[in-house]
Amino acid sequence: MRDDGLAKSGAEAGAPTGLAALQLDPDPGVSVTDRVHRLLRAAIIGVRLAPGTPISENSLCQQFAISRSPVRAAIQRLAEEGLVDVSPQRGSYVAALHMDQLHDSHFVRRSLELALLRETAPRWTPEMTAQMRRVLADQDSALADCDADRVLALDETFHRELAQLSGRMGVWTAIHTAYTALVRFHYYWAHMDRLAVVVAEHSAVIDALERGDGAAAEAALAEHLDMVFVILDQMPEDRRKELPF
Repeated sequence: MRDDGLAKSGAEAGAPTGLAALQLDPDPGVSVTDRVHRLLRAAIIGVRLAPGTPISENSLCQQFAISRSPVRAAIQRLAEEGLVDVSPQRGSYVAALHMDQLHDSHFVRRSLELALLRETAPRWTPEMTAQMRRVLADQDSALADCDADRVLALDETFHRELAQLSGRMGVWTAIHTAYTALVRFHYYWAHMDRLAVVVAEHSAVIDALERGDGAAAEAALAEHLDMVFVILDQMPEDRRKELPF
């Protein structure tokens, strides 16, 4: 898991951990199912709920003072996303990461994001540059605050907005499913020095688009997306043993 001495996490040292640390957002404009799903999804992706952690419907119902139906529906959605394993005999558990899944997710994400960029590059505008520069500025601010969680959240924003500019937001749904598996791994190496490079890689893509060099933008995005396996290959053996594969 990432070294929180290098990157500020959403939880302070000594705070409650696991399911007991979770608090349900009282947002009245969002259904209970959506709020439970959003809460558990963020906790799983952010490694606040480690692979193998049991997800007890009874415990969640008691903890949040809600009925079983929205909890069950939220867990089912997480299972469909590959974040939770549900077994009639064993109950529900946070799913492990699998190397095959990581490779498959990367293949889907890489293929689709590069295809969208290829369509967008020829009609790139100054307004598009300005939109993406605002995301980069937010990432720079998060870096200055040593806020790894926010940098990673804005990483998703960067890729979502870049996809949105293609006019094919339906494709983003497929990309986002693949992104979910990959971002869980990202949280295991979210050191601020690497995250600074992530932002620089984002900037390289926008720099190339701004100057009208679609080929360079595509190459920069491919290098950025492929970095996940470079990081894995270069990871010391003792760190690799900590990964939940």
